[in-house]
Amino acid sequence: MSNFDKITTYHGTAEEHADTLVEGKVDTTLGGGELGQGFYLGTALHVAKAWAAQMHNCESVVEFQFDDDEFWSFDIESLTETEAIEYRSNIRRNGQTRTYKFSKDIVWGPIVGGPKVYSDQHKWESKNGESFLNGSKVLRRKR
Repeated sequence: MSNFDKITTYHGTAEEHADTLVEGKVDTTLGGGELGQGFYLGTALHVAKAWAAQMHNCESVVEFQFDDDEFWSFDIESLTETEAIEYRSNIRRNGQTRTYKFSKDIVWGPIVGGPKVYSDQHKWESKNGESFLNGSKVLRRKR
């Protein structure tokens, strides 16, 4: 697999959680965010570092790297910026940032909360996706 065949994404987290994630212990039911319950990965390292700094007062980031073809084999909901903004608004209004699910493996859209950043996010929400992220086909390492 060449670098052109890989997708690299990042998860900013607390220092004490990074090793657990690297060991392959992602749990999609624990997290939540602007698109609801799931495990969030972003496409920009600097955004993951900023998240870790803002939320956990550190720059702890775990990199997830996997084959592009593997990613496209999942059931993916792709959102435009307008759709992501609308979903975020409804999810927040209904108090569902830790419960809302799209019933997809992955929800892919731009980050729309907070300051304008140039990064997409992948919200992994299914057990199928969780198993993949924890499996041997994914390179997980601290950055």
